[in-house]
Amino acid sequence: MDALGRFALEKITVEVEKNLSVMICEGSSESNVLFSFGVITDIQYADIRDRLNYFKTKWRRYRNALSCLRGAVAHWKDAKSSPAFIVQLGDIIDGFNADLIDTNDSGRNFSQEALEAVMNEFSKLPDGVPVFHNMGNHELYNFSRQELENSSLHPSNNRLSAAFLNSDDRLTSAKKKTKPFYFSFVPHPKFLFVYLDSYDVSILGVDESSCQYREAYEMIRRYNKNDDLHSPVGLNGLDRRFVKFNGAISLEQLSWLEATLKTAKEHGQKAVIFSHVPIYPGLPDAMTILWNYQDVLKVLWQFHCVVACFHGHTHQYGYAVDEKGIHHYIFDAVVEAPLDSNAFATLNVKDDSIEIEGFGIIKDQVLKFSH
Repeated sequence: MDALGRFALEKITVEVEKNLSVMICEGSSESNVLFSFGVITDIQYADIRDRLNYFKTKWRRYRNALSCLRGAVAHWKDAKSSPAFIVQLGDIIDGFNADLIDTNDSGRNFSQEALEAVMNEFSKLPDGVPVFHNMGNHELYNFSRQELENSSLHPSNNRLSAAFLNSDDRLTSAKKKTKPFYFSFVPHPKFLFVYLDSYDVSILGVDESSCQYREAYEMIRRYNKNDDLHSPVGLNGLDRRFVKFNGAISLEQLSWLEATLKTAKEHGQKAVIFSHVPIYPGLPDAMTILWNYQDVLKVLWQFHCVVACFHGHTHQYGYAVDEKGIHHYIFDAVVEAPLDSNAFATLNVKDDSIEIEGFGIIKDQVLKFSH
C-alpha cells in the first residue's frame, strides 16, 4: 500500500473509531449498552416470481426481499442511535439469478445486477456504518470464489469495513494469492468478533480440477451417494449434513481460529462467532450444519472465551446452548418473511449479555453469558 493509501485508511479508521466511541459513551450512560449492531441474513434477492423452496415446504418471496432490506436500512438509519455496523450473514442474492436467460442477447449479467441492487440499498445506511458480509452457498451459485474475492462483498475491498479489520487479517489478505473470507475485528475493547468461512472446503465456486474441489468432493462422497448432491435422500441423522449446500472449515482456517481465540483469551476479551452455516448439532435442523462441526467446536471450547455464535442458512429460527455455555442462534430468512412483515434485528451488547431486538418475524431475546 502506498503512502496515500495508508493515509486514507488511517483517516477512515479514525472516523469509524470516533463514531463507535461516541456511541459507546452514549449507550453506557443510558442503559449499560456497550455498542449495538444490526443483523440480517438470507436476503436471496432475485427479480423473479415467488416460488416454493427446494423441499416444497415454504414460499420464497424474491422481489419482496429487496423491500424488506429497504425497510431494515430505513429503520437503522432513523434509529435514535445508529448501529455501529451491520452483519449480513450470507445468501445476499439467490442462485436463480445465475440461471436467468438474456432473451435479447444483450450481455446482461443478472447475478451482478441483483448484487448491485442489494448493495445499493446497503449504501443508504448512515455515513460511517460498514457492512460485514458472510459468504453463503448462494453467493457461490452466482460467482466463483475468485470473483467474490474481488467484489464489494470482501471486507478488504470496502474502505469502511477494511478499517475495522485486525491488522494481521489485512496483512494475510495482502500476502496470500487468494483472499480469505475469514477475519476478525474488535468492535469494543472487551469483545472480539470472528467471521468464519463456511465454504473454505466446498465444491461450490471452485474449478473441478482444483485440489480444493477434490478434497470437498471426496469428503461429501463418503456419505452422499445421490446423483444430486443437494439431496439428503438415504442419509440419516447428522449424516444428512453431507450435502452440496453445506461446507467445511479448512485446517488452515482452524489454525487461524485457534490462534485468534488464544489472543482473545489473553486479552480478556469475549469472542462472538459469525458463520453462514451453523456449527452446533443440538440446533433444530441437523441437516444444515458444517461437515466438520466437531473440529470447530473443539477449538471454540478450548479457551472458554466464546459466548455466542450467530448464523443464517437454515431460514428459520433456531436456538440452543451447548455444553460449554455458548449460545448458538439462527436468524430467520428475509426471503421467507411474509409480505406484511420483515426479518432483521438490532443486537445490543452489554458486559454480561447480548439483547436481540427483533423486527418482523424475529422475536426479542436476551442471551446471558455464562462466563
